[in-house]
Amino acid sequence: STSLQSYLECGGYDSVHWLCGGRYCGDCIEEAIQAGLPPFSSQDPKCKINNIDSYTQIDRGPENLVQVNYLHEIMAGVPSATFVMTFRNMTKWYMSMSNWWSDSKEVPFKSTKDNTMRGRFEVANITGLPVGVGRNVSEFSHFYCEYVKRVRKEVAKYPGRHELIEIDIEDPTVGRQMEEAFGVKRTCWGHSNTGNHNDTVPADELQ
Repeated sequence: STSLQSYLECGGYDSVHWLCGGRYCGDCIEEAIQAGLPPFSSQDPKCKINNIDSYTQIDRGPENLVQVNYLHEIMAGVPSATFVMTFRNMTKWYMSMSNWWSDSKEVPFKSTKDNTMRGRFEVANITGLPVGVGRNVSEFSHFYCEYVKRVRKEVAKYPGRHELIEIDIEDPTVGRQMEEAFGVKRTCWGHSNTGNHNDTVPADELQ
């Protein structure tokens, strides 16, 4: 998330979001895994993916959700890591995705007013979210909850090696929680989002 990215950068962490050098992090990770290599060991010199403190977004959108599609490979292939799982009100999240689009040149796989983030999720064929599923809050919530269970299960396989931190970004105490977890002052926590969206969606999609 951009909020997490801003927070960690404020605390002096070397953090990347989407881009790892001259390529998208997700592409570098996927290619490494498919080549039988550890996830963060791409052989492409354009992939500046090693020796980074934090990766606050490794996918480039629904079309490349490597953290979902390659969850096991990432957990098994990283020596030691702290994974941050973010939560928010699912209805509000779904509403935002249903209206999110961006014409920014920095955004890969452009979303438009007629091709929103939520619509892209519906056709991306993600692990746990097949094509055509995710058309309402209930379906998307089920997908995310099952993903959370998968993450917890994978982390539990590596006691003492991986750590999982779960935060509700709408919790007013989240700044304090992050400070306790990462040692970065709570005043660094804020909310960032550069996309174009509002929080309204047709009622029939909220079933």
